[in-house]
Amino acid sequence: HTPWLKGDFHAHSTLSPDGVLTPSQVIKEAEREGLDFFASTDHNIWAYPHFAASDEVLVIAGIEVTMTYGHFNVFAEHPDEPGWVAGLGLPSATSLDEQSKGASRQLIETIATLGLRSSINHPLLFPWEWTDPETPLANVRYLEVWNDPTWPENRLANPAALEMWNRWLRAGYRKTAIGGSDFHDPEKTLRPDGLIIDGHRMGLPRTYVLAEACTADAILDAVDRRRAYVTMGPTVEFSMSGPDRDAGIGDDLGPAYGKWSAMATTTGESELTLELVRDGVVVNRAFGHGPGLEHQVDLEPDSSGWFRIDVRTPTGDVVAFSNPIFFGSVSAVPAADYGSFIEISAARSMQDPQYVEAVESIREHEKEGT
Repeated sequence: HTPWLKGDFHAHSTLSPDGVLTPSQVIKEAEREGLDFFASTDHNIWAYPHFAASDEVLVIAGIEVTMTYGHFNVFAEHPDEPGWVAGLGLPSATSLDEQSKGASRQLIETIATLGLRSSINHPLLFPWEWTDPETPLANVRYLEVWNDPTWPENRLANPAALEMWNRWLRAGYRKTAIGGSDFHDPEKTLRPDGLIIDGHRMGLPRTYVLAEACTADAILDAVDRRRAYVTMGPTVEFSMSGPDRDAGIGDDLGPAYGKWSAMATTTGESELTLELVRDGVVVNRAFGHGPGLEHQVDLEPDSSGWFRIDVRTPTGDVVAFSNPIFFGSVSAVPAADYGSFIEISAARSMQDPQYVEAVESIREHEKEGT
């Protein structure tokens, strides 16, 4: 039986200018949270050699490339530092401020050519949102859909990223969704604008990965195949069964027709709403403590699309979502860039007056303790 491994794809140590815990302390935090793995993603430094081996948690070699146009993580199967890392400099270096957006595209293309995995981080979180609209989606492997729940602005940015990912999927771009705690400091901190931010927790959000083994290559291979779901707590099971085969999270049924059954369950500590989503539209719901659902669907021979599971609180907040199960023939998708989708997302940037108003409202409520 292949286990679901629990992990975090975004964590910082004192090797980042804004990190608080040493690499060994970060490992202890991951062990305390019961994680099976995490990625070391310090800013613009290949920190992996500074993380000692642990019998309880696997450290995946990585880096958060941090420049003025946005941040993206890079993950590697092997611990060797890529040659391009030496040219990054420190995140606060003037040379980085002068980097063109074209440089970001070139670097992401280089990373893809080398077989490394890249993930755009907190894509709609001002002021660290992704701002290079010409980034080709073909060179982006993953998307960090859910980031750091302690940051109040993520109450807008995370759902907006989920909706943007929906649009990627509907357009045929099958990019894996992952989550990252963006771990920096486990203690409460005072922001310059006066907000008190709760301490970070490793594995919040948590990404579950169905990997053949707890090794970097097995985990990244499983994420490549979208065998992952993201959660703030509830666990998820989701599968489809048809005339001649079964499928689980991330699988591609290929051409499929006839009667199929989608089955899903979730478990958590409170009342939950379990939603079955087809091509971005909810087609079935179940409610309660640990709700489950079964949905029958008759797929036409020439149909194509995807099913996914979302889990919400009674107030509608998303607390878990799976990568999809795909069906139908895969047609070639036209080349597209990031900007093809950003302008129709729920939150674009601080240039959007409605977004500015919503963010300011969140900040005021935080200061008032409401």
